[in-house]
Amino acid sequence: MNPRTILLGIAALLTAGLTAMLVQGWLERQRANLAARPNAPVIRENHIRVIVSARDLGAGSFIKADHLRWQAWPKDGLAPSYLTQPKYKRQSYVGAVVRRGIAAGEPVTSSRIVKPGDRGFLAAVVRPGLRAVAVPLNATSSIAGLVFPGDRVDLILSHRFESEAAKKSDRKLRHVSETVLTNVRVLAIDQSTDDQKAAKKGVPKTATLEVSPKQAEMVAVALNLGSLSLSLRSLANDHGENADPTALFSSETEDAVRGRTLTTGSEVSRIISAGVGRAHVVNVLRGDKTEAREIQGK
Repeated sequence: MNPRTILLGIAALLTAGLTAMLVQGWLERQRANLAARPNAPVIRENHIRVIVSARDLGAGSFIKADHLRWQAWPKDGLAPSYLTQPKYKRQSYVGAVVRRGIAAGEPVTSSRIVKPGDRGFLAAVVRPGLRAVAVPLNATSSIAGLVFPGDRVDLILSHRFESEAAKKSDRKLRHVSETVLTNVRVLAIDQSTDDQKAAKKGVPKTATLEVSPKQAEMVAVALNLGSLSLSLRSLANDHGENADPTALFSSETEDAVRGRTLTTGSEVSRIISAGVGRAHVVNVLRGDKTEAREIQGK
């Protein structure tokens, strides 16, 4: 056989094999693309697509992109309040708040949700039975403006007090810092409930917090006692030193609780704890009279 013919045959076989490999790869990519595409629902002539809840949504919860989906709905059972296609867009309701609970598969209506900027939006954000209170902030108490709506914080009170026992001792005023509330949900920063918009405003002046009626009274009293600061919590659930590091992220349904820790000035300052400069009271006896005098310590 002619060597040239053999070479041409080998070249033809290699070309055919390479072509087969390229075609097979192209077919596999097309199958993968088709599998990745969501199956479009088949809409009958007497049906129309409406926006429904993809999961149970409680009152006060924020709507996310995966909370809503399109559902085919019979036209003869269509209510005027249903959000239908193409008049309404599902994405435009992301960030809205549920005014009243919506069950999974139930059509979403404008009366059941409140969009940012609508009247009563903040009232819809507050969960039933809870209250919204505002506290003043500055660059220090707001952690340099790095607290945003949706974050969880601890509320710390710093103040000075004078007890009846302290009046008779050498230390008149005591400096104390205590955690008043923990795991408090931040509803708004200034007038914004959007964390993206709040991030562009710099250092905020107020923070709106979600608390119980009793805790709202505690915050009001704390504002008169001293200064309040926010301590930012981790997004993950935190239940103390023995907390599971693999715990799920904090839920919007968790409630704020009363704090348990406090710190006195003697725990912070070595001078206070050592008693340097402390005045000692000495009773001086003169006959039948006793006179109390203060002697300044070194």
